[in-house]
Amino acid sequence: MLIRIHYFFLLLFLSFPVFAEEIQAQVNSGTEISVNLFKTENPKAVILWIPTEYGIHGREHATAEELNKMGIEVWLIDLHSTYFMPTGRRSYSNIKTKDITDLIIRVSHNKQREVTLFATGRAAPLALQAARELQLKADTRHIVKSAILFHPNFYAGTAEAGKDIKYLPITFATNLALHIVQPSLSGKRYQLIALKEHLHQGGSDVTIQIINGVSDGFNIRQPENKTEEKYYKKTPSIINNAIKLLNFYNTTRTATNISQAKKQAGMAAINSGLQVYQGDIRNLYLNFKDLKGHTHTIEQHRGEVLLLNFWATWCPPCVKELPSLNRLQSKIDNSHFKILAINIGEKTSDVKKFLAPMSIKFPVLTDPQGKSVTPWNLIAFPSSFVIDKHGVIRYGLFGGLEWDNEEVQHIIQRLLKEK
Repeated sequence: MLIRIHYFFLLLFLSFPVFAEEIQAQVNSGTEISVNLFKTENPKAVILWIPTEYGIHGREHATAEELNKMGIEVWLIDLHSTYFMPTGRRSYSNIKTKDITDLIIRVSHNKQREVTLFATGRAAPLALQAARELQLKADTRHIVKSAILFHPNFYAGTAEAGKDIKYLPITFATNLALHIVQPSLSGKRYQLIALKEHLHQGGSDVTIQIINGVSDGFNIRQPENKTEEKYYKKTPSIINNAIKLLNFYNTTRTATNISQAKKQAGMAAINSGLQVYQGDIRNLYLNFKDLKGHTHTIEQHRGEVLLLNFWATWCPPCVKELPSLNRLQSKIDNSHFKILAINIGEKTSDVKKFLAPMSIKFPVLTDPQGKSVTPWNLIAFPSSFVIDKHGVIRYGLFGGLEWDNEEVQHIIQRLLKEK
């Protein structure tokens, strides 16, 4: 009996996952990459996890531990600590792809096992660039066949309101099995069809999973509501199920031509801020009801200077700029100036409830089906357009702004004086 008990505890010990071990994984350049290694014997899958461009938030460790319990080995890397760089949207711009490919080879136990890449946000292009470099050589192209991407960002810089999105070349030069997880409360949700088509051009097989009721980052930051907490807890299962799904596409792939991808990407310089509009929108689409039931069209507002503001309640910059829009409407005391705020993708009843505590001085329209997204080339929210009396877009803005600043007031007043 004693022998059996000892044998039972020995099996229990061997089957229990080993939690995080902090290691410094040296690559060929001499760089030592900081890794939180969640190791297990005979793993059913191996993940190299590249966190968001804003670094590790802390909740990633709990997710990695749960994946480890499922028999998955996780290498959670900390590039910000490794390279002593600040977090931010451009933090991964100068990372050497070769360091990542060398690390992947190490994770693969020198090409002996397959590695699944997992990346969030702007880490996605870095992950796919590394995978492509491995595909260029016959002895390494079998290592990475798939990647799981949480709300990936492949935009080439900051977008201009109303202009077509410019994508990074790797978007068109990736040949992998990809599973994209996209929260519904995000402007990137409306670009998924285009993104999928671009990824297909490189040969990638793409599956998409939309998570309703949450916004980007639900899997790493502190939850904003019960729905986000619910799906944060489900994140390990989402990743585990994605691995199973990607196994159906388990074939070795070769690299796609990058020069052709660069032509398709059209790496034009992209600016941000309120600027003279240079996009291609000519037929201005507007046919929505405000919260009082009144329909608004561009034709009804001919002869007026319009500020159209596309927004959503789940978008912090959108909500932040509402008071300044109120102030702008008050400061420009002219019946020929109108602000119209168009809410995208939410129920009218929910918008009314959200705005109830506020005193909004301009009409708020609702577009529950997101019909505005395509004709206005909306990438994310807020996006705004200033339209003159003749129905011509004169200025555009992607992002939030303190709208009652002197520059904006001057622009509006000048447009009002035009005949």
